[in-house]
Amino acid sequence: MGQRRVGNVQNDDQNKRPAGQQQRQKSNNTVLNNTTTRKGEVFRAQRRTSENVNLRASQHMINVPVNKSIYNGYQGRQFSLADQPKRPKSPRPVLKIMPIGGLGEMGIGKNMMAIEYDNDIVVIDCGFLFPGADYPGINYITPDITYLKENKHKIRGHVFTHGHLDHIGAYRHVAHEIPAPVYASKFTLGMIQRTMEEATSGFTPDYNELNPEAHERVQLGDSFSIELVRVNHSIPDATAVVIRTPLGVIIDTGDWRFEEAPVDGKKFDLERLTEIAAKEGILMLMNESTNCESDGTHTHGEFDIQHSMGQVMEKYPNSRLILSCFSSQIHRMQVILEEAKKFDRKVAFAGYSMIQNLEVALRAGVIKIPKDVVVKMEDVVKLPDGKVTIVCTGSQGEFNAVLNRMASGSHKFIKIKNSDVIVFSSNPIPGNEKYVVRTVDGLMREGSDVIQNGKTHLTGIGPLHLSGHGYYDDHVKLVNALNPTYYLPIHGEFHMLHHNAELAEKEAGIPRENIFVCDSGDVIEIDSEGARKAGRIPVGGIMYDDSGAIVSEVVLKDRIHMAGEGMFVVVLTVARGSGRLMTSPDIISRGFIYLRDSEELMGTIRQYLKQKVARSFGGKKVDLDVIKKELKDEITHILYDQTRRTPIVIPVINEIGGGGAPQGQNRDNRDRAPRGDQQRSEGGANAQRPTPRTFPEPQVPDTEAADPRVRPDTRAY
Repeated sequence: MGQRRVGNVQNDDQNKRPAGQQQRQKSNNTVLNNTTTRKGEVFRAQRRTSENVNLRASQHMINVPVNKSIYNGYQGRQFSLADQPKRPKSPRPVLKIMPIGGLGEMGIGKNMMAIEYDNDIVVIDCGFLFPGADYPGINYITPDITYLKENKHKIRGHVFTHGHLDHIGAYRHVAHEIPAPVYASKFTLGMIQRTMEEATSGFTPDYNELNPEAHERVQLGDSFSIELVRVNHSIPDATAVVIRTPLGVIIDTGDWRFEEAPVDGKKFDLERLTEIAAKEGILMLMNESTNCESDGTHTHGEFDIQHSMGQVMEKYPNSRLILSCFSSQIHRMQVILEEAKKFDRKVAFAGYSMIQNLEVALRAGVIKIPKDVVVKMEDVVKLPDGKVTIVCTGSQGEFNAVLNRMASGSHKFIKIKNSDVIVFSSNPIPGNEKYVVRTVDGLMREGSDVIQNGKTHLTGIGPLHLSGHGYYDDHVKLVNALNPTYYLPIHGEFHMLHHNAELAEKEAGIPRENIFVCDSGDVIEIDSEGARKAGRIPVGGIMYDDSGAIVSEVVLKDRIHMAGEGMFVVVLTVARGSGRLMTSPDIISRGFIYLRDSEELMGTIRQYLKQKVARSFGGKKVDLDVIKKELKDEITHILYDQTRRTPIVIPVINEIGGGGAPQGQNRDNRDRAPRGDQQRSEGGANAQRPTPRTFPEPQVPDTEAADPRVRPDTRAY
């Protein structure tokens, strides 16, 4: 069409464009400018990681739990703090029932209940909870007793149902803060005294032994009297607690099961409970919930397990027998000893907690050891295999338990061999199956035979375990026998509490409005007009590590973050005044990347750091806190751009030279204690070493109800 074509197309002159249309540089750092990830995306990734860490680290915290159960006391409506009653003080006292722990939490444990009337409080149990793998480095969690400390002048007594750690374990940490006399059965008192030996407070409670068979009553303050009633459980001397109040009788069942033929001959004293129900009536029954979802009832007892042990000894007359069970099952150890006597075998016990519990049982007279049956572990090697029976811990596949150490060859006296027979006298707890399987695999790789409960079709051996908790039909029998006015399911996770409540309504005919599915911290008030939910009190958990020291929530969050994402540290050494880098930046990575395999990324980080230092310190006065914040954010940006991970980034800046801080000392660490060589020079030969601390043995679960439930990983990405 006659138009003239331009031979060479020229690029636009960027200088002629309006200033707003020019592409802005992200920063004056070329490394940051080369990243392809937007800053907002990095912030969102950090937020996702932080939310995930907070969710995992706050499971023990209890504010206002979601509870829309039809039995929640509010007709299924969610309670909020706005509903907290602000009524004037009643002219007459009301009876308050307050679970401090143990109801609907992150696992089964931490059982503690407070009952208050006027100026008197009775506390029932004081246990801890094993949080498991969710909480790295945390051995156990104890209840938050803020409310009890504020009202410690009202506490008239601590009553304990039995000696499992989920009912007594926390007492040594709180005994000195809420002092009051202790009441329990003989063996339970022995277990409490053993745990108090590890207390660091120096406080010694006033111990009072009660005999359940004698139906002793003890008056506590002006408002309460208590009585212990025999029940059966997987530990000796388990009891229910009967609390008589001005408004009626309350019963806390503790943990229980029905057993037709107990090893010690002391059966569940249902007759006494029904007598109390018939003569006095039961105002409220607080009933445990652990196995209420299991169908039926127990079909065998401990003597059936004794027969099974005899079957094993008869079937393997020339093999060493290694029997693993919970450390608190004293009656199980009793039947093993009796069978060993019949088959002319010697028994050795292994495991710190097991030996400690045996000593308590011997002092309390709840176990009778046949003559010439027990030997020391070091003497086992002198005996022929057919004469050896070892009873040990490790039935739940714990890494450091005796059974695992025997399998790995790290035990001091015993190494598993192919002629051994290992018997698991327990069931894997939900969540622990993979650990038990790992242990069984390790044992079978050594060529040994492994016999587990519930596999009679494979082994020809009968039942090897009996749960310590009643099943569905047992609960129906108990609730119908006592016929309480009000019903409170306790001791269980939320689904257990709810099904226990359904059982009471469906099978025992208790009106729905008289059943309360509570969370720890809920308050039930009872007066002449009836019972109702009446708000909440502060509750929660205190975390302890293996040494018995309290662990901060901040520390736990850092552990969880580092476990998932790792840690990245950069150390800069700059000259004071000029800001010149004195050495190449030091980079430390832990749990994030392997530095030798990531040289390109490390080169990028070093290039960024050199530019950052040159342009931030260039002879001007700088604020180190601001620079550290910028370093942390920008390094996180670069790392996420390259790896899609957000580790904990820690920048460290050392300023050396010039005046001020001594040569080479970190400006950020001036207030820290002097180093060891400085202390020696100042103190000389007269410097005293700190007093060495003695640390308690790490606590391990002693009952199937206290074992941790391992939850799946819930990382955001």
